[in-house]
Amino acid sequence: VGQVALSMVLLIGATLLMESLAHLNRVDPGFNPANLLTMQISLSPTRYDTDQKKAAFFGELLRHVETLPGVRGAGVSITLPTMGFPMTPVQPADAPPLKLNERPFGALQHITPAWFRTMGIPVRRGREFESRDRLGSAPVALINESFARLFWPAYPSGVDPVGRYILIGANPRPSEIVGIVADAHQALETDPMPAVYRPLAQNPVPSAAFAVRTEGNPLRFASVVRAQVLELDRDQAVSEVQTMDRLMEASEGQRRLIVMLLGLFAGTALLLAIVGIYGAIAYSVSQRTGELGIRRALGAQQMDILRLVMGPGLGLTLAGAALGIAGALALTRVMKSLLFQVSATDPSTYAGIALLFVLVALAASYIPARRAARIDPTAALRVG
Repeated sequence: VGQVALSMVLLIGATLLMESLAHLNRVDPGFNPANLLTMQISLSPTRYDTDQKKAAFFGELLRHVETLPGVRGAGVSITLPTMGFPMTPVQPADAPPLKLNERPFGALQHITPAWFRTMGIPVRRGREFESRDRLGSAPVALINESFARLFWPAYPSGVDPVGRYILIGANPRPSEIVGIVADAHQALETDPMPAVYRPLAQNPVPSAAFAVRTEGNPLRFASVVRAQVLELDRDQAVSEVQTMDRLMEASEGQRRLIVMLLGLFAGTALLLAIVGIYGAIAYSVSQRTGELGIRRALGAQQMDILRLVMGPGLGLTLAGAALGIAGALALTRVMKSLLFQVSATDPSTYAGIALLFVLVALAASYIPARRAARIDPTAALRVG
């Protein structure tokens, strides 16, 4: 009973997590992670001590990399999709002014002009950033569709947000919305958040993510891209070189590890339960050989013996399954934060695992029960 109950808890937990992973793998992240090489570049604060120097370095790097054979696009941003964005208060400039702590928050991203083409994020309206959006020019911004629906609920109908102005953070100068892009997930397990994008050239940063879309395996281009960085600055370090696919897998690492461990423990517990049921029934048959022989001699049929022997095994399994379901209901609620689009009390999962254990119990009991049903009454009475 204890083995069955423990196995039930572990198998239910592992199944719920596997279902969550399957749902996560079907989520459209809003961009194309295939053939994307990513890396982090942190500029020296002493060498790049002005906005002009920072903007010039990233602009020159993009021009060098985009001309490489096999490179289809390159872009720079503060962070990568699914890796989380900084947040900032936002509101339309023509709305009644709110205090900063009263404004809705949106994800903030600083990007270079070709970022959306590189990431495979479609532009729904307006335009992308261009070379004219640089230091000293009028501030501009792009928003995603979640942002548009937050402040203009009728979108895509009604008022067109393109051409309107928004306030970003504590900056009193409004930025013009020049385009609207499709939503990209900040995290696969959450819905896309309202997001606002600003030109990196207007808001240079010392540390950024560099993404390169390639033809074929992105890692083959790692040394070539690093060489372009060193050509601009031989002391400039490049870190965290990996593909976007690998980054997305790593973001699910904790969930995958827990699934693997739970699956391993659940499989071991299930095996022990099978061995335990089989051993208990087989031992019972060996101890009751004389009794079973008498029953056969008095006219008991093979089916009667099968029911007599398999009944206790099935009863123990049902008792263990009931305890296991109760334990799983209590413990799986702790895993709610790890579940995605799956209920911690999913009835089909609980019913399926319970049915599995009934079938396992029947199979484990059947072998010794069949042997008992074939007992020769004369031989059994002689042994007795």
